[in-house]
Amino acid sequence: MALARGLFYWEMSMKNIILLLSILMIIHYAYGECVHEETLLGSSLLDITDLDHQYMVEQNDGIYLPLGKVSINPLKVYHVQKIAKNHNRKLKGDFDQYNRDYLKYYRYHHVQKLMAAITPDFNQFGYETVIVGKSLEGRDLYSVRPKNLVPGKKTILMFGRHHGDEGTANWIIEGFLKQIINMNEKFHDEFQLILYPMVNPDGAEAGTRYNKNNRDLNRSWAYNLDQSYDEAKIIHSDLKNYLSGKKDIVIMLDMHGSFTDDFIYRVKRNYINPAFYEFQQNFIDELGALDSFQKGNFILSNGHPKMARIVMIKSYGLNALTHETPKNIKIQNSQNRSLLSLEDQGSAVLQAILRQY
Repeated sequence: MALARGLFYWEMSMKNIILLLSILMIIHYAYGECVHEETLLGSSLLDITDLDHQYMVEQNDGIYLPLGKVSINPLKVYHVQKIAKNHNRKLKGDFDQYNRDYLKYYRYHHVQKLMAAITPDFNQFGYETVIVGKSLEGRDLYSVRPKNLVPGKKTILMFGRHHGDEGTANWIIEGFLKQIINMNEKFHDEFQLILYPMVNPDGAEAGTRYNKNNRDLNRSWAYNLDQSYDEAKIIHSDLKNYLSGKKDIVIMLDMHGSFTDDFIYRVKRNYINPAFYEFQQNFIDELGALDSFQKGNFILSNGHPKMARIVMIKSYGLNALTHETPKNIKIQNSQNRSLLSLEDQGSAVLQAILRQY
C-alpha cells in the first residue's frame, strides 16, 4: 500500500513537472521583431518540421548554434531565435544580386569611407574618430566622440549594427551625422555625441546576424566586463569609465533593423517607474511627428537581460531605446523609400532629440 501511494505521488509529481515545462514551452520572449525569440521545450524542438525557418539555439554567453548542431535534452527548456530562411538567402554571398533588388547593403567598407569623410568636419567641432579595438576577424571598431568630453554637456550615446545583417541602420546613422555637421554653434555648445557606428563588422561582411563566434552581440552585454563578450566587451570597456562617472547622457539609441516595420523598443511602464515610461514616450511622440515611417510606433519589451539597451537602463540608469527600421527594403516599393529617405530618418532622430532635450 505504501509503495502504491509512493508511486502515485511520484506519478503526480512528474505530471506537474511536465505541465510546468509545457507552460514554459509556450512562453514567448517579448524581445522583439528583429528576430522571433521564444522559449521551447526540448521535446518540441525535436518535433519541429518547419522548413521555412532556421532555429538557432542559445548555448552559453550569447552563442547561438543551428538546431541540427545541438544535442537537445527533451526535458530542458531552450531559448531559441527563429529566423526566416528567405531573410538569410537575401544576403548569402551575393551582395551584387541583393543590391539589384533591395536598397544598397551597407558593408564594412562603407563605414571606413564614412569615417574618413566626416573626420575633417568633426575635427572642427573638437571631435576625434578613433579605433577602439579590432573585431575577431581584425576589422576596426570605430568611435566618434569629443577629444575632451565636457562634464554637464548633454550627451547623446549611439550604437549601430549589433546585428550584422541589419544594414539600413547605418544609412540612418549617416543621415544623423550629416545633420550634426550642418548644425550651428548653439547645438555644439549644448550637445556632444559618443557613437559606435558598427559594433559587428564581421557579421556585416558575412551578411549574418551573429559575429564570428556565432554570438549575438546584443545578448553579450553585462555590467561586469568579465560577463561581456567579444566586440561588445571591447566597446563596453572603452565606454565604461564614462558611464560609471557621468549622468549627463540624455538618451542612448541602439540602431537596428526589423523584419518589416519601423518602431521603437522601450521598457514597460513599471520596469523603472511611470515617470521614466512617460519620459521615453515624449521622445517617441516627437520622433513620430517628424518621421512619417516611424509614426510613433513602439513595442513594449523588457528584453533580454544582456541587451545593450537593458544593461544601459538597469545598470546605468540611462534613457535607452532601440530604433528599428526594416532591414530589407525593395528598390521598387510603394512607400517611396530610398537611401535618401533613410538618411532623412537619421535627421529626424536628431531633430527629435533637440526638441525633447
